[in-house]
Amino acid sequence: MASPTKSDQKWLWIFVPINAAIVGFSTLLPLYIIDIGGTVIDVGNVVSAYSLTLIPTSILWGIAVDRKEKRKPFVTYSYLGITVLLVAGFFLTSIPSLLLLYVCYAGISTMSSPAVSILLMQSSPKKELSMTFAKYSSLSLLGAALGTIPGAFWTHYLPLRAYFLLCAIFSGTSVVLAARYLAEPVFPIEGKVVALSQESLVTKLRTVTMIFITIPSLEDIKSFGKMMRSVFTRHLPLLYLSFFFFFTASNLFFTSYTPFLKSRQMDDSGVFIIFTTLYILQAAIYPITGRACSRFGEDHVAVLGLWLRTAGIFAALATVLLMLYNSTLMIASIMSIAVIGTSFAFFNTSSSVLLFRTLPHGKQGELLGIYSALTGIAAFAGAIISGYLSYNLGYALTFVAAALLYVSCALILRSAVREHHRPS
Repeated sequence: MASPTKSDQKWLWIFVPINAAIVGFSTLLPLYIIDIGGTVIDVGNVVSAYSLTLIPTSILWGIAVDRKEKRKPFVTYSYLGITVLLVAGFFLTSIPSLLLLYVCYAGISTMSSPAVSILLMQSSPKKELSMTFAKYSSLSLLGAALGTIPGAFWTHYLPLRAYFLLCAIFSGTSVVLAARYLAEPVFPIEGKVVALSQESLVTKLRTVTMIFITIPSLEDIKSFGKMMRSVFTRHLPLLYLSFFFFFTASNLFFTSYTPFLKSRQMDDSGVFIIFTTLYILQAAIYPITGRACSRFGEDHVAVLGLWLRTAGIFAALATVLLMLYNSTLMIASIMSIAVIGTSFAFFNTSSSVLLFRTLPHGKQGELLGIYSALTGIAAFAGAIISGYLSYNLGYALTFVAAALLYVSCALILRSAVREHHRPS
């Protein structure tokens, strides 16, 4: 079967409903955990189990995709598995069963990631790759927004757990579209070559932080350990450290954010409205982030994005300290999440390009594997700490800790940029 051409790129619409399902589910899950009597600790445990599972499954699926000539089955079966799990979620009413569901979801959802990147690269001539990846990113962000919009009115008419079925309809639609429109390329390209292109890497980093192109060996880890000993005088270790702080802070904040809103008696529709604002803003802003990076430089845009994100976290902290409720809490939360969402769009694009451009030639795969392991550990640590910290010491302290980590991240990234531009 011939690969899709520029004139026949309707297959890219596959990614709209699946991203609606993924984002809708990720917004629904903490709400549902609290709805059935769970606490912020339960949310933290479930999210941390998911983050931990991503590390080995990303490695295993990456190996499997490289060993098989056909990539379409990885996409269709992954989306089918997600659909089955979402239908199963409708019938679950206990925290342990939801934790198991989310762990299985982590394993199944990562099946498609490496295959999608390769298919995207193989679907267009080299000179049109940037346009293909840009369209893919735009459609993925459109799907993310569509996944939360129905939640704004959903619980006024239907039970919350029925949202599992809506998400299943979204993912099931992608299964049908993938079976109908997804085509294998005529001339297969090696997965590692594809993954190490700038278009593939930057696009993948926007949507997933686990990229195991080559499994880092013990020697690679030892070499990186030696590099980290000079963390304050070397550019790459500083960059990695800033990313570690970023993902720890992000999971520290977002794991507790929905439970915080619910603790202030915000209804489920209000939470969906806030996250809809987040995803709509990101979808609107991502297209201009590339131009901003070209005009001002990726390093300046990344640092600015971090300071904006820190400001957004402090705004969220103000809603905790001022004891806001009802419509006042809603307005304040929308404003703070707007700043957080805007900042992430700028930081994510710029930092992804920075990472790609600073990887030493010949070591990209190994260093990306270490990067993925570090971000996975950061996501796990941030989620598990968030739950226990918020439950025992309060949401204010959790948000303060996240803000301080973002400040540290910004300062470290600025030092990394200065070190990189320093004459050798």
